Amino acid sequence: MSRGRSRPTLLAALALSLGVASAEASPPSLVTVTGARVLVGDVVRGAPSDSASIDLGPSPSVGGSRLIDRATILRALREHAATEPSQIPEAVRVVRLSRTVSATELERLTRAGLSQRPLPRGAALTGVRASRGLDVPAGWDAVTAELPRLPRRAGALSTTALVTFRAGADVLGRASVQVDLMLPPSAAAPELARGAAVTLVVRQGLVEIRVGASAGADADVGDTLPVILRPSGRVLRARLIERETALAEDGP
Repeated sequence: MSRGRSRPTLLAALALSLGVASAEASPPSLVTVTGARVLVGDVVRGAPSDSASIDLGPSPSVGGSRLIDRATILRALREHAATEPSQIPEAVRVVRLSRTVSATELERLTRAGLSQRPLPRGAALTGVRASRGLDVPAGWDAVTAELPRLPRRAGALSTTALVTFRAGADVLGRASVQVDLMLPPSAAAPELARGAAVTLVVRQGLVEIRVGASAGADADVGDTLPVILRPSGRVLRARLIERETALAEDGP
């Protein structure tokens, strides 16, 4: 009799062990996030309010994933002395929600970004050529476009604009887009010619002094050049920060 009773017991135990093994071998649940950081509320359903906003680290890049296990979640909760949810998953795989930006849309965004301020050297935008689209994390709220420093010359010019997708202070993605420009004849001249008057700004702590000077060399905004103080003739190195304003790099 005891042998007959042991057989179903053995089968039940075997079935239970197989069920446990199957549960342990099951893949982690998949969670999609939109933010730059993963929060407890993203990976634990119904997390208490004091726990949901706790940071679990950066979101994965587009196309990648990040595995967050129960121990990581518990450690973060205990570090913040937050309420522990009644149910915490053994592991969660996190992926970043992305959006595909077509080449046509990227060209439109590039034009819009470059139109936010006058182009350097009086340049006119004549063409935008995106070779392909790209996948960008979803959730951006601003797109900017910047040109490199343009050469001192006139005529047609092809260069690359750097397009940046932003969400607040976070950079979500970047793309390089070819742009065509037309530079006017005035672009061949320096923004500040040698001998031209320039205001030299000297900063010492909270004190700022402005003195008259002249440019010791041709320069464009961003260049470092010698400036000659008037009337002493003393020469200082300075960086041109505006068309007629330079910031001293040497001491007074």
